[in-house]
Amino acid sequence: MDCKENKLCLGIDLGTTSVKTCLIGGDNMEILHSISKPSHADIQSDIGTKGSEQDPIIILKTLKQCLESIPAAQKQLIDTICITGQMHGVMLWSEQAMKQNFDTLLEDIEGDNSRNLGGDNSSKENSNLFSWQDQRCSSEFLSSLPKPDSHLLLSTGYGCATMLWLSKHQPGIICRFGNSGTVMDFLVAGLCGLDKPITSVQLAASWGYFDTREKSWNFSQLTECGLHVDLLPYVVCPGHKAGTLQQEWCGISAGVSVLAALGDVQCAVYSVLKSQQEAVINISTSCQLAFPVRNEELLPLTADSKCPVQYFPYFEDSYLAIAASLNGGNVLASFVSMLQGWMKCFGCNIEDDKVWNTLIHLSINKTNSETLKVTPTLFGERHNPQQAASVTGISADNLDLGTLFRSVCSGLLDNVSNMMPVSFLEKNGINKLIGSGSLLSRNEVMRQEVLKHYGKLKVEFGNSCDSATGAAMYALKNCREQK
Repeated sequence: MDCKENKLCLGIDLGTTSVKTCLIGGDNMEILHSISKPSHADIQSDIGTKGSEQDPIIILKTLKQCLESIPAAQKQLIDTICITGQMHGVMLWSEQAMKQNFDTLLEDIEGDNSRNLGGDNSSKENSNLFSWQDQRCSSEFLSSLPKPDSHLLLSTGYGCATMLWLSKHQPGIICRFGNSGTVMDFLVAGLCGLDKPITSVQLAASWGYFDTREKSWNFSQLTECGLHVDLLPYVVCPGHKAGTLQQEWCGISAGVSVLAALGDVQCAVYSVLKSQQEAVINISTSCQLAFPVRNEELLPLTADSKCPVQYFPYFEDSYLAIAASLNGGNVLASFVSMLQGWMKCFGCNIEDDKVWNTLIHLSINKTNSETLKVTPTLFGERHNPQQAASVTGISADNLDLGTLFRSVCSGLLDNVSNMMPVSFLEKNGINKLIGSGSLLSRNEVMRQEVLKHYGKLKVEFGNSCDSATGAAMYALKNCREQK
């Protein structure tokens, strides 16, 4: 790969709620341009609340808006594009979809943000994105499937599980398309004009039914379930060049190298870690606590359904230990929505910011109640899907709003520290914890709770854990190594 010193690398993050781009270059990996825009891509699923679906074209339209903000002169210096984004989810598309120019595809939906690509809408060349939040695969359905040949557990929202569910319950969707991948793989395939999609081991592992050591799909188990395995993308290692930009795209020159897409958690961790003695806790919509594993002898060789820590491929054939909680800012957002709903019953409409500011003000100097305990697992956990939220120890003197909100915040950190306690981090040589994510940056109460639960380590806030930045950093590092 030809990477001249004055060339820049573009990182793209196709997230769950927003799209972000980051342009970096120079010896110090200086961030030259960065922008994030909400995508508002959620659409109604035809199976109701159990489904979680997004319009991938709206996501790409949001990306186009981000790219248009980059100065033209900087676009001309882009040498490599590295795309990351929401893991686990899956979408399907036809060969015809890859033959369409992406700008043309976006122009075709100008002013139409209400498409539903699922069901029997056979005129579309791509399906909805079935996201990682999808809950259509019940525990009973998952237990009916063959056991994966992998140390990673299968969960609802995982690409292979979703496709197997579709094969059984909505086979018309599967039969219409010839390719599958994450929304990031869809973008890579479109930019490079690939007939067969390419993905990285990081994303393949997030789908289930993937052997990370052999770097191969569990073809026999998937075939046994009736899935056409030729739907699956070709899997490569991180840093693999998927192809080149086939034509000018939003002012970026044709011929620019495009890498196989990466996982957002891996890129987020990569963006802030400076040593192998550090771990990252990132709390935004959900919560992830992760660190690169130094001693591979500690890696489990078999799946453990009771273990909340999983080991996903990282970079340079290493693994990332991850405690990925499904509960984070989404729980507090639900709490805020509940309060607003109650107030509306009395004719009061209170803005989001006022509710948040009041809750933090009321709880910031509160000490945790000795009796009121909140288990805030509204969304269950992958290692325990049936886990529900609960409140215990209610008494007449602990129901004030500040105490209740403080207990919810404390419960979120109780949950994470149960999944990955400080003793586990110390056992793995971790002596520093980097706190990141929108919830920690905006909520002093949550920062206090992180310090309370992980205070035995050196805790540092302020470093923004950012997937788009991590993708660009990795692309630049990989680019230099290939010189």
